[in-house]
Amino acid sequence: MSATSSERAIPIMRRFQQYLRAFLIGLAFLVGLWAITILVPAVGLLSPQIMDRVRGRVAVYWYRSLARILNLRIRRIGQVMEMPGLVVGNHVSWLDIVVLGAQAPFDFIAKQEVAEWPVVGYLGRRAGTLFLRRGDPESTHEAAEEMVWRLRRGRRLMLFPEGTSSSGEEVLKFHARLFQPALLAQVPVQAVAIRYGGEARNLAPFIGDDDFLPHLWRLMALRTIEVDLVFCPRLDPGKFNRSTLAQHTRSQIEAVLIPRNQSRRRIA
Repeated sequence: MSATSSERAIPIMRRFQQYLRAFLIGLAFLVGLWAITILVPAVGLLSPQIMDRVRGRVAVYWYRSLARILNLRIRRIGQVMEMPGLVVGNHVSWLDIVVLGAQAPFDFIAKQEVAEWPVVGYLGRRAGTLFLRRGDPESTHEAAEEMVWRLRRGRRLMLFPEGTSSSGEEVLKFHARLFQPALLAQVPVQAVAIRYGGEARNLAPFIGDDDFLPHLWRLMALRTIEVDLVFCPRLDPGKFNRSTLAQHTRSQIEAVLIPRNQSRRRIA
């Protein structure tokens, strides 16, 4: 085969890969709908005590199936802490939820706009995602009360304190008020750093005017999606207030993502 024909074959194979992955993701969504609307409620009728546990395990298996379909190559350092607790991370993409959800059961805290996404929003609500309307004090207060209640019930929550996604080249300011539920519930806080590499470094960020489906379509064309996931040492809430918790977890993540010499240049 000539070099020219080989070059033509690459986009053809990638397009086939996109359609195949789209088909498999469609099947995964159908299985997810069945599991979250029929299987989990049925378990709840038989044994309400274990329904949350079953829902958590179903979510983990579902996220892992998406990770396999998209060929995520996750390099993990450290371990997620045991429940209950609050885990916080930098936010690059909606794909962060798939990466983290494949590690352990989480109750995610997401922006209200995600609840309006087709299928994804419905699955998120049924899986226990708590949606937060940004800039709405009443919504923030209600979400904080719900977070405290879940933490006291032994759940593990995952939120992105930047309040929005970024390119991944820097860590934005962490909103300290989002840490208050951990202090009220007296549970530990753990930071996790997320970094995409290879071809995904520029394509994974979900920022600006991006729409979910076109962004997913572009990611499905990638051969692999490389992700580094670093769980930092957990913090005891008794030693911090919400501002110092926000500052310390942000510093932990920044130390992983930004080379020391680059951090020094920024300070200078």
